Amino acid sequence: MNELLKIAIKVENEEDLIKCLDFEKAQKFEPSQYSLIAKALSGTWHSQHEDLVNTIYLDSLKDDVFVNPILKIALNREIFRCYDDELESTLRKCVHALKMIDSEKSIDALKILEKLNNDNVQHVMDMYK
Repeated sequence: MNELLKIAIKVENEEDLIKCLDFEKAQKFEPSQYSLIAKALSGTWHSQHEDLVNTIYLDSLKDDVFVNPILKIALNREIFRCYDDELESTLRKCVHALKMIDSEKSIDALKILEKLNNDNVQHVMDMYK
């Protein structure tokens, strides 16, 4: 799977990226793959940002390598969250993922998001109080 993930990202193939995300349900991503996932998070060649962030959150992939790409997704709706409706599910998952990472860097990213005064960010943050 590691090889398929590398190839999918290198050639920017969304179908192969989706296969990796589907395969991940049967087998967890390894820390050696985190940099590849971070690279995919920043990619504009696919529309799987919500699924990638959700995987990071649900599988507790705690690593600061994800913080900047997640923050980039959260702050750039037009590029990375064009499918978000008024509930902004991708944005909410970004907040959950940053809370789960729970590092100094992720806490700083959450502070940036809180300054947006966005109801969806606040809703998720309230869940952790």
